[in-house]
Amino acid sequence: MSGELPGGPQRPISDEEWARFQIDSEGPARLHAPKEPSARARMVTERLRRADEEEARRQGRMRRLVRRGRPVRARPAAWRSWTAAPARRRGGGLRAFLWILAVVAAVLLLLAPGRILGLFG
Repeated sequence: MSGELPGGPQRPISDEEWARFQIDSEGPARLHAPKEPSARARMVTERLRRADEEEARRQGRMRRLVRRGRPVRARPAAWRSWTAAPARRRGGGLRAFLWILAVVAAVLLLLAPGRILGLFG
């Protein structure tokens, strides 16, 4: 058996055509491929996970009576945890509406003071 492909002799592909083919076929695939974490990142993640589990075990021993029947979740250190934004107060819409109403009244009073004051007396 020879090393040729079926279908007869083929013309060789030039280097330029081969480079263009590689760029065209690799480009989109490389952009959408998931990035695998480095070995160092995997080691750090594993170390932090183990530290969190150990802290959960420690908390579980100390709070066994308080949390009976519920699993104890480890809370990561503050520098690794996400804090939610503070809750916004309600009632700001009414305050904004009153400010807009006051500004419109002031502008109308400045543009036509006789007409506005004539309405009241």
